[in-house]
Amino acid sequence: MPLTLHHVQVSAPDNADHPLLKDISLDLPDGSVTVLIGRTGSGKSTLLQIMGGILEPAAGTALLDGQPLWHKRKVDQAHLLRLGLIFQFPEQQLFASSIRQEFAYSLRPYRLSAAERERRMRSASADLDPRGVFALERSPFSLSGGEQRRLALATTFATEPDWLLMDEPTAGLEAAAVRELVRLIRGRPRGGFVIATHDLDTFLPLADRVLVLDRGELVFDGSPEALCRVPELLARAGVGLPSCVEAAQALARYGIAIAPDLLAPAQAVPAIARALRERGSAMAAPAPQAAAPERAPREEPAPAQAAWLARDPRAKWLLYLLLVIGTMQQTGWSGLGAAGLLLGLSFAGLPRPAVRGSWKVAVPFLIFMFISIVLAGLEWRAASGGYPLGFSLASGWGAAFTLTRLFLVLMAGYWLAVSTPYGQLVQGLNWALAFLRRLKLPVESFALAVSLIFRFIPLIMREWQRFSAVVRARGKAAIRPGTVRMRDVPALVVPLLLAMFHKAEQMTVAMEMKRIDGKRQLQRKSTLRWQNRDTLLVAASALGFALLQMTRSWL
Repeated sequence: MPLTLHHVQVSAPDNADHPLLKDISLDLPDGSVTVLIGRTGSGKSTLLQIMGGILEPAAGTALLDGQPLWHKRKVDQAHLLRLGLIFQFPEQQLFASSIRQEFAYSLRPYRLSAAERERRMRSASADLDPRGVFALERSPFSLSGGEQRRLALATTFATEPDWLLMDEPTAGLEAAAVRELVRLIRGRPRGGFVIATHDLDTFLPLADRVLVLDRGELVFDGSPEALCRVPELLARAGVGLPSCVEAAQALARYGIAIAPDLLAPAQAVPAIARALRERGSAMAAPAPQAAAPERAPREEPAPAQAAWLARDPRAKWLLYLLLVIGTMQQTGWSGLGAAGLLLGLSFAGLPRPAVRGSWKVAVPFLIFMFISIVLAGLEWRAASGGYPLGFSLASGWGAAFTLTRLFLVLMAGYWLAVSTPYGQLVQGLNWALAFLRRLKLPVESFALAVSLIFRFIPLIMREWQRFSAVVRARGKAAIRPGTVRMRDVPALVVPLLLAMFHKAEQMTVAMEMKRIDGKRQLQRKSTLRWQNRDTLLVAASALGFALLQMTRSWL
């Protein structure tokens, strides 16, 4: 069951001109162990998500056993069942109330008998839980960080997929757990592995093949022995040298020559002993020579910002305020239509993923709108000879108008949150409210509170995207990227709350360390830069506000 990629390309979600993977083609045979290495940001995690059917390539094809993974923006569940992806922070994919339920969620799509499910749970726990802390009724959140990582590994190993794709599996694991993981990889009777790692000493001796990524390009594809013979390639790619190469280079400075491709101590020690005998014990060792400094890797220029991200936040705050005020002043549907048109024009400059993400905010509110309109229009009729329950079109129409107005305000807030980085959002808000300080109003506290609220909107969107990936990787749900099944929404609450608490804790600690409160935040030096395009944006905002005022006068 080979895993094949043909000319795969992936671009950054917020900038189509910034490639994350560039024309990757490879064919991984069944049963092979492939190690994927590269500096942070080189594209390792992205490549694993392509192989695991979590991320759809912008160009090219991913195939499993000769069959395309993707069809109409979905991956067939039969393919997903044969793939197991362990994320870089696997403990973040835990959300059930007990360890038994964590296993059950991963095993449910396989439709196993009760006896087989129990066998797999016990076997995976025994392999990755030598101290017996995985009591099946215990909460996974009562485990330590390392124990949670081992539990996440165990829930994926229990599914016994044809391909196990692991992203930094040894990070946060103690030495004993790493040795146990290596034993499991060596002893697995079938299936292949792709392991993205910086732990070269652990995984190179296991590898049949090594892939080296550098800035999204595949710069090496070969055996680990061949890679160790060209350490300069690792230096150019920004990857540290494995111990076998470092030892060979250090011994060479003392006149002791051994091959740099002796990956394991069992190979290197006899070679060192043999080289010492050949060199002779009477020869004086020369002073060690300083190693030639490695050439610093060339830095890639930062990708250009999207159009809205480059605009001054003061101009965007003015646009937001004028749009909201103009929308709330409308008393007729024509005015709301004009406000909706202006809001739609503002969305035109957002990155495509941000526009797609707006549906995750819009759809729940639209459902709420529909239910509210129905309930608002219901009325009890006492007249005889007919149904006692009726619907008042006037009441429903009035509720629809009010809720539509609120919907436009909600989407305007979403636009401001995703189009403005948090730091600029705070500075722009402080500037907009600074004149109210003369009235002795608590501007500082208000500005800080509002900016924090806007800060959590992108967090919720990112958490939704992450949980969607967890549902597809663990629950094997054949759904489109960025979507979540209704039955999985209750499980989303736990990781969402944990992420929000963690972010709130981080922000609180950072503010305390920097001694930031609302007043200090307001008085910080501004780094904003006003440009001619910002002036044009304000002029367009004023023109749009005037248009909304005109629609009011026409009614």
